[in-house]
Amino acid sequence: MAIKLNKGFVLRKIGPQHMAVPYGAMSNEVKGMITLTESAYLLWKAIEDGADTEEALVNVLTETYEVESEDALADVKSFLAYLVQLGAVEV
Repeated sequence: MAIKLNKGFVLRKIGPQHMAVPYGAMSNEVKGMITLTESAYLLWKAIEDGADTEEALVNVLTETYEVESEDALADVKSFLAYLVQLGAVEV
């Protein structure tokens, strides 16, 4: 399974919060901005930088945080499901 971000989003930091802001045609599909937690921002950036598997994203979380692989995998799956639902990512 290859994970790929769809075009039409730009990351912005608004105050202390990271946001994925849709633009162009994507702004017609996604209403409003996507608020990203610290770990969600980390995963988004990892995908932008070429991490294209769940395993790679789990590694990002386990290398950054003190979290078990099983918990990290559950978080990655939940995050990706949310992004798929919004149309922000293809898996």
